[in-house]
Amino acid sequence: MTVAGGAVSLAVAGQATVIKLDLRNRSPTLGEDFFVGFEDHSLHGQVSSSLLALRRRLRYLDLSVNVVLGDAMAMPGFLGSLWKLTYLALSETGFRGRVPPQLGNLTRLVQLDMGNFLYPELYSDDISWLGHLCSLEHLRVRSVNLSGVTNWVHTVNALPNLVVLTLSSCGLHMSNAPSSLLRNNLTVLEELDLSGNSLNSLAIPNWLWDVTSLKSLSLRGCELSGTFPDELGNLTLLETFDISSNNIKGMIPGTIVSSKSWRQQHRYGDIREVIERIPSCSWKNFKELHMNDANITGTTLQLVSNLTSLSVLEISGNQLSGSMPVEIGRLTNLTYLDLWYNNLSGVISEDHFSGLKSLKFIDISYNSLELIIDSHWVHPFNLDFASFSSCQLGPQFPKWLRCLKVIELDISNTGLVDKIPHWFWTTFSDATLLDISLNQLSGDLPLSLEFMSLIEFSMHSNLLTGLLPKLPRTIVSLDISRNSLSGFASSF
Repeated sequence: MTVAGGAVSLAVAGQATVIKLDLRNRSPTLGEDFFVGFEDHSLHGQVSSSLLALRRRLRYLDLSVNVVLGDAMAMPGFLGSLWKLTYLALSETGFRGRVPPQLGNLTRLVQLDMGNFLYPELYSDDISWLGHLCSLEHLRVRSVNLSGVTNWVHTVNALPNLVVLTLSSCGLHMSNAPSSLLRNNLTVLEELDLSGNSLNSLAIPNWLWDVTSLKSLSLRGCELSGTFPDELGNLTLLETFDISSNNIKGMIPGTIVSSKSWRQQHRYGDIREVIERIPSCSWKNFKELHMNDANITGTTLQLVSNLTSLSVLEISGNQLSGSMPVEIGRLTNLTYLDLWYNNLSGVISEDHFSGLKSLKFIDISYNSLELIIDSHWVHPFNLDFASFSSCQLGPQFPKWLRCLKVIELDISNTGLVDKIPHWFWTTFSDATLLDISLNQLSGDLPLSLEFMSLIEFSMHSNLLTGLLPKLPRTIVSLDISRNSLSGFASSF
């Protein structure tokens, strides 16, 4: 393959035996836009029909994340002539317009991945060609306009080997969907993602409840309303259930006894009621609890400690009050703890963290919590992310932070009235994000921070003085406002 003048061409010998062509754009990216950097490193131009020289052998083709490949033209129909393909990935490429029905000729495909989040201008008004791909096990279609398709349920039901099915943000609706499947062929389907479509209601009879093999079901942002149907209890193998960003009322049916993870939003209830609704026989197997922005109230999290296998606890943006129970330290499998933006108060000591040996992420910011931890404490975990913003850590700079080696740390507005200790800069030299703003930190900064890996650094609204140091070459975002610093950010 050669790249000349920004275009892609393939020079293939007649006797070529290429079976795998992996041209996925894996360029690293920085900044707020996920695709910053990818366009610069993307393959350009149209995909040439010379690719057909490989059709006798080629089994694997990945052109994904080449965001300008295709020149905003239609996806070439000749891809359907690569008849030996078992793997085809075309997601986040620059193709626009109609998805070619010739893809239905790829009857050996096991995995098909396509769709453009960045440029969602692919569409299809007839997906009957999908029914020919009888070997498909993984079908992932994202942000392809299928709003004109009326028989999509029957089409996917004709694919008996499907294990993973994603049809997210595709403009699907349930107006012509069957209330049940006369013959359910989706007997091995384990993961179904229909998020971002206008499905409207859960309460009506629905073909979804016939797919009893499901282990993961995402209906996030599907404009769902009403109450949980009892038929949901048919999904006895369900481990992950995401219905966030909907308007579901009421409690999850008690008939679900083996669900290990569920997400719910826009409901109202006491945290004790929520935990007690989970059948006690499932407590030891329950893996994830997602209830962010769910209007959850209550004054105790103590019952959470009964979920001994819990790995994810996400209850941010609610109305929890009271203290954090020390029993939370029993959750030895917990990797993700998010209690951001509640009304929690009281003291947190090292005892709360004593058993959290698996913890990677903690966010307890925007609560009225006070962390009183012994300066010689040795933590049991290896954190990647820690946010204590608006908790009380001061007035002295907490020495126990010295044992953390996080990639992101937020200790903004934590009542620190002190000088930044010299060890702070070396301890967090590998961090990409540091926020020490809105404190009363004083003194001079080091002459150089070039040895650090910072991408985002905020230290605004402190009492810092002296010269601005030499900055890391990696820095992208810097806020030094409302201090008494001087000099120039020459390397910024």
